[in-house]
Amino acid sequence: TSNLEAGMRFGLPVVGTAAHMWTMAHPSEESSFANYVRVFPNASILLIDTYDTITGAERAAAIARDKLKGVRLDSGDLAALSREVRKILDAAGLKTAQIVASGDLNEYKIEALRRAGAPIDVYGVGTDLVTSLDAPSLGGVYKLVAIDGSPIAKFSEGKATLPGAHQVFRVWGEGGTVERDVIALADESPESFADSAGRTPEPLLLQAFQAGRRVLAPEPLDAIRARAKRQIDALPAQFHGLEEGDTVFAATLSARLLALIEEVRARVASSGAAEGEGA
Repeated sequence: TSNLEAGMRFGLPVVGTAAHMWTMAHPSEESSFANYVRVFPNASILLIDTYDTITGAERAAAIARDKLKGVRLDSGDLAALSREVRKILDAAGLKTAQIVASGDLNEYKIEALRRAGAPIDVYGVGTDLVTSLDAPSLGGVYKLVAIDGSPIAKFSEGKATLPGAHQVFRVWGEGGTVERDVIALADESPESFADSAGRTPEPLLLQAFQAGRRVLAPEPLDAIRARAKRQIDALPAQFHGLEEGDTVFAATLSARLLALIEEVRARVASSGAAEGEGA
């Protein structure tokens, strides 16, 4: 499948459970479970909802016994079914067997299951993880900020741009959390934004291309993933919730950039006035 191919190409660990077609390809659910345990004696997670979830749980507990690492639920009322399945596993002495839930899950459905107290140990997220359902397009546009070194900007309402080449400095607070970001001009020094404790902000922008040629070596996927996780973990607690709140992580502008904005605005206004007089 595509996931196996990605694992082979990029050296990523590939994990999974049985598919419904595995069960349907056998003459009975019992034989499908027995064969799966035979093939994977140390990591058997059986998919139990192909026909009837409760019956599947009872069969999995009876057939796999101590080789059962867990069972997977992929349909139905996951909260209610997980409670019933947990009772079946515990009654069979399989208290360490895990319950895996899947089936078009996303962060909101998972949070609802957790709030409902569903005894689910592992959540398998597929479609919503590998696609951007909430943001199917990236509204990124290259903006012209200078011509031959001369800063320019547009001042359209709601679409104003910042003049000049920029750098973004990240200011770190106590405990390694992000305090704020400062958008500055590219030639500004990070020391200019050091706090009272002497912490020097981190420049976030690196030049990747110059004159059409790549000048920054590509990073391996595991390094990119680790950095992204560190950056998310470093955000203040109020930005880790699922619901949109009133708190916005807004960047501030440096004094020099603010001054340049007014300078360009005045230049645009004066050039417009001059053209009007000429007309």
